[in-house]
Amino acid sequence: MEGILTSPLLNLIAERQLADFQDLEAIQGEHNMSGAAIPKLLHDQGVLDTASQLELVAEYLGTDVIDITAIEFTSDLLELIPMDVAKNYQCLPIGLDGETLHLCMADPLNPTALDDLAYQLNRPLQLRMADSLAISKLIDDKYTDAEGYDELIEAMGGADGFEEETEVKPEDEEPQALEILEEVGDEAPIVRFVNMVLYQALKDQAADIHFEPFEDTYQIRMKVDGSMKMLTPPPKELAPAISSRLKIMAGLNIAERRIPQDGRISERIAGRELVFRMSTLPTKFGESVVLRLLDSSNDDLMSLEALSIPKKVDDSIRHCVVQPNGVFLVTGPTGSGKTTTLYACLRMLNTIDTKILTAEDPVEFPVEGIVQCHIVEAMGMTFAKALKSFLRQDPDIILVGEMRDLETASIGIEAALTGHLVVSTLHTNSSTEAITRLLDMGVEPFMISSSVNGVLAQRLCKTVCKRCKVNTPMTADQKQMLKLTEEEVLGDIYYGTGCDACGHSGYKGRRGIYEILQMNDEVRDLIANRTPALELRDRCVAAGMQSLRMDGLRLMFEGVSSFEEVMKYT
Repeated sequence: MEGILTSPLLNLIAERQLADFQDLEAIQGEHNMSGAAIPKLLHDQGVLDTASQLELVAEYLGTDVIDITAIEFTSDLLELIPMDVAKNYQCLPIGLDGETLHLCMADPLNPTALDDLAYQLNRPLQLRMADSLAISKLIDDKYTDAEGYDELIEAMGGADGFEEETEVKPEDEEPQALEILEEVGDEAPIVRFVNMVLYQALKDQAADIHFEPFEDTYQIRMKVDGSMKMLTPPPKELAPAISSRLKIMAGLNIAERRIPQDGRISERIAGRELVFRMSTLPTKFGESVVLRLLDSSNDDLMSLEALSIPKKVDDSIRHCVVQPNGVFLVTGPTGSGKTTTLYACLRMLNTIDTKILTAEDPVEFPVEGIVQCHIVEAMGMTFAKALKSFLRQDPDIILVGEMRDLETASIGIEAALTGHLVVSTLHTNSSTEAITRLLDMGVEPFMISSSVNGVLAQRLCKTVCKRCKVNTPMTADQKQMLKLTEEEVLGDIYYGTGCDACGHSGYKGRRGIYEILQMNDEVRDLIANRTPALELRDRCVAAGMQSLRMDGLRLMFEGVSSFEEVMKYT
């Protein structure tokens, strides 16, 4: 159980026995799901107030607590820590005592940050304690980059000059144009602009960043809690330079603008090492670029306990993945948390006496103790080829990123039938439809019934903001839309009115909803007889399977999610 708490602050509270371990475990789980700051969650949920947290950490570090809002931040004081260092490490100078710089940090328990800062600033440091939210707010207020979009264009020689340099040239001048593009991609204004966008994505806890060129505009959007959020659009003339900068960061070929490319960006932002998966797509008006924020910290990989999975489903998952052989599938649309769930299972199974191999496109979470292979289909390294090689590597457990075709599915099922546990994903809408998908691929029904241990379907729905949550009775129309009888209505439903904490959206964070098809003799017979998907689903629900709709209704009546989210995702 100790491995569940990955936050140093939560571990410190647990060591001092200042809160119930289950409460701390719940805080860790909510932080993993929503990304909300742990000190804020501790305070808001009444586990440990901010003042007590500060006193605890100050006593542990041998320092004192100060009121940082009472300090006058002059330009001379702020110059002691450069803006990029202050924002990367989330630190703020508060005074100078001889050669020793006194400072506050938003994450004072980060074991390496203070040493890194002392090395970068080349002076002794004294850490003082202050409210982390106040520190972050002051950093944003005091360290402002006054350079705007106009200055960025001017720094590159003006919009007209930039367009002249980057317009399509004859083939003999192409190398010169590419050289100019590469130089512009390394220009300081563009570097600062791209870093500013990445920093904003980190602040807003965005999952994806979309850079989209159109005929007259260049659009930048971020996906926060499953919804798109528009950023102030930069001038369209910056599009080629921004695309080039991102390609340089990902190590991609900036000369190639006619075919899609995939890469990986590793960047230190706000004191955290962040990893972005990058994808480029040529369009009529330029290259569309999408970045997916990945968590590169092995310590933050979630456990099954932290995913708030209903006990019945959690027990079924554990039963399926502790089997010595068989296939366990996780289904759902892109961005529904399939990989996170699979890695939570692998974390539980990753022991010294277990050999685990993975084939992924790309490898999203590097994990100590697991052999991970990156699939590059352009070079001939396909899922099927990787699986064939895996069987000669004496594995106990195999993770296949996705079963895309008959060859991959067949080899995976054969591996399961020869004594290996295979876990993988499929893109289907429900657990029973995964069986239909395998049949459509051409897998024989008797192979499916004899090898598959279980199929988990999941979605991520937005959770109602706790600060502005209000309740209301269900209307007759809502009951009709959900096909509920009066006896099935368990109480009021909830929604968020909108506040500063949730950006006036009424939602903050996301939570998984699940259904699992666990194999038994009756289900295996139905599959072997090619029972249609709808009939198979009805028979499984009648036998006690909890559907996505049922789990969604549970969250709705518990006040975790809203009627609209349940209708949307189930």
